[in-house]
Amino acid sequence: MSLAAIEAQLIKRMQDEQRRWQDVAQLLMRVKSEALWESHASSFTAWVEGIARRADLQPSVFWRCLNAGRLYLELSGKDELDPSSPVSAESLELADKIRRHAPKAVATEVLERTLDGELSRAELRRVWGTYRVAAGGSTARGRLPDDPTAREEAVSARSAAWEAQKRKPENRADVRRAELGAAFREASWLGPYDQAHTDTQPRGLSGRVAALLVVRRKAQQADRLELHGLWTAVSVPELVDYEFKAPPGVDFMWLAVSPELGVEAENRAPRMLGILSLKRDRTLAVLRDAQRRPVQAEGRTSVLTSLLQSAYLWPA
Repeated sequence: MSLAAIEAQLIKRMQDEQRRWQDVAQLLMRVKSEALWESHASSFTAWVEGIARRADLQPSVFWRCLNAGRLYLELSGKDELDPSSPVSAESLELADKIRRHAPKAVATEVLERTLDGELSRAELRRVWGTYRVAAGGSTARGRLPDDPTAREEAVSARSAAWEAQKRKPENRADVRRAELGAAFREASWLGPYDQAHTDTQPRGLSGRVAALLVVRRKAQQADRLELHGLWTAVSVPELVDYEFKAPPGVDFMWLAVSPELGVEAENRAPRMLGILSLKRDRTLAVLRDAQRRPVQAEGRTSVLTSLLQSAYLWPA
């Protein structure tokens, strides 16, 4: 296929109401891999800018499709793009960011569920929000080089910059809180379960709740859900300031703390409150089990309604 024919298809695809990034990415990847642009532009970037002007679109739209194609092949391990894949370009970008900063167990689950189309963009944004602080606040939106060696060097440079940001005194508290939230989300501390989902921005809950973990111990018992709420403390003043008023409708409340606060937390926290401590491998250790709180039907209904609103983006 000639470059002119590909350009015509590209413009048509981009103007389709139901355009798919896979179709655009496939064409762009062909132009780049076969160097079809060489006799028509000074660089591939210049050619992309030209085709974007003809399509009356921003070049970033084309770059996002191309980047999504590269990420899909890299993350899925496949040799070709799947036109029927339900995953969006933005979802792939978010999954890639999470992969580079989340614990391995979390990253693996996120990648698998993203490629299967199970995670919405809203859910991925919430997951990324958990790890963004730990990454030094950088979004890493700049495109990485395609050359494997140059790409590895660029990733290493970014990682070094993020690690430097994490070590700054003014960032330590936020980084530690992000680590506590990430370890809580992983839920390995909880013991056996079939399904779990974490909302790191729970709406409508009182008492400074940092996250809400919804757990189903047995898939066969779909009506039996456990709601686990999280508080975090990374300093003694913060720990002392807590009133420990659990929101109604939550079955178990947990306090996750920095390692040096474990004893202090056990002494100060109410007996019904479970205590979690961050370990060196950035997972959580259970210092004290949480006790089930009395069921409050109205409060539980309110919590579950908020979760549904968040999951399906209904207005509050």
